[in-house]
Amino acid sequence: MTKKFDSRCSMPNNRTEDENQWPLVLGVKSPLLEPQGKNFTGRSGDKTWKYSKFMFDDKCGATVYIMVESAYVTEEWPKGFTPKFSWGCTLRKTTGTTFPTVDVIFNSTVADMSTYPGLKEEWYTEGEGSDRRILVILKFPHFDTSNSVILDWICQAKVDATIPGTTVGIRDVNLILYPIGCPKGKYGGECEFNCTCPQNATCHTFNGACKCPDGWEGEFCDSRQASGGSQTAAVVLSVLLAVTVVGGLAWCWKRTSDRGKYQQMFQDL
Repeated sequence: MTKKFDSRCSMPNNRTEDENQWPLVLGVKSPLLEPQGKNFTGRSGDKTWKYSKFMFDDKCGATVYIMVESAYVTEEWPKGFTPKFSWGCTLRKTTGTTFPTVDVIFNSTVADMSTYPGLKEEWYTEGEGSDRRILVILKFPHFDTSNSVILDWICQAKVDATIPGTTVGIRDVNLILYPIGCPKGKYGGECEFNCTCPQNATCHTFNGACKCPDGWEGEFCDSRQASGGSQTAAVVLSVLLAVTVVGGLAWCWKRTSDRGKYQQMFQDL
């Protein structure tokens, strides 16, 4: 299946800074957690979001996996306890990015790998085996990267606490997502794939589709475009029009000349 280059979610692949694993930067600012704000890029060694993955599809959609390994939650919540989770966001700045669906699995196990492609086995084997794994799945139907900001939202979330009838919540969390693209020659949610486009073509950040330069076409920009049938037809029509005009002028001139001869003949009579 030929990959389609959709400019609505394309990002320039010319980044030179390789410490950022994602082609995106997620900024988080919260009065309670991060009052000064913090940026997440998925780079190696970042323990805050050590277990996370961006996955793009061919229709400008994206799936984000975030795994939280927590001994504290294991202690606070009894084994088998599944709290209720709710969330909501409001637009702070309008973009073309649509709201995602959010699923939370509070007791995630290695068996979830068969349901959610992209999860890694080390997410379940590293750390203490008894620590609770919480898996968050965000599915974006459409990402819009045509502006300097992909999304700018104010969000809040609420989770049931251990004491019945009480909840733990967080609010006024400002989430801002910026597009930065991948290094040249790379694409994918973690810039993990190699582009196959020729050097003079643009490689799509999501699916590696090629945007061909003028005069070339095809999935890999390896076919020259037709020489331009419409231009050739225009030239032919122009020539025919010129011949018609010249012929018409000649015919009118001849008729005028003949009429002059006939008039002279009548005068001579």
